[in-house]
Amino acid sequence: MRIKGQEQIAALIGVAPKTITEWQVFGFPVAVQGGPGVPSEYESPACIAWLVQRELSKIRSETPKDRLSRLQGDKIEQEMQRESGKLIPADEVEPMWESAVIAAREFLMGEPARIASLSIGLDKLAVEALLNTCFEAYLVKLSNWRAAMLEDDDEQNEASGADSDDMGPAA
Repeated sequence: MRIKGQEQIAALIGVAPKTITEWQVFGFPVAVQGGPGVPSEYESPACIAWLVQRELSKIRSETPKDRLSRLQGDKIEQEMQRESGKLIPADEVEPMWESAVIAAREFLMGEPARIASLSIGLDKLAVEALLNTCFEAYLVKLSNWRAAMLEDDDEQNEASGADSDDMGPAA
């Protein structure tokens, strides 16, 4: 139903005509824009739908209290993941990963001489098989970086005479 004039649409919605003017700045729908001495026209279903959406967005928006609750929940979830070992802080992983990459690099750097001596007298297919085996060993070593670091820690503890059970949970 088309309604003429701000007073009429304001009366339908239950607000002051000045409120309609203010809402128009925020997107209140005007079917036909009026001018001096000519009232604007409004489609009541569109106006009511706009008002409902506006009120719903107020309800759905996150209040400071909602944000605090969400952040507290996120913090608790992160702590639980850390305790279960599913989340590891980057500052704990980075040195381990760096050591693993260096160890894998050293392993790979030592391979050319070994492969060269093993490949003497082999045909092309045998050399390819040897290289595939070496590359697979390298990739396995690199993929097992966390286990290798834990083994290194255990070896260091044994060398220093410390019992690995006294060291607490592994990262």
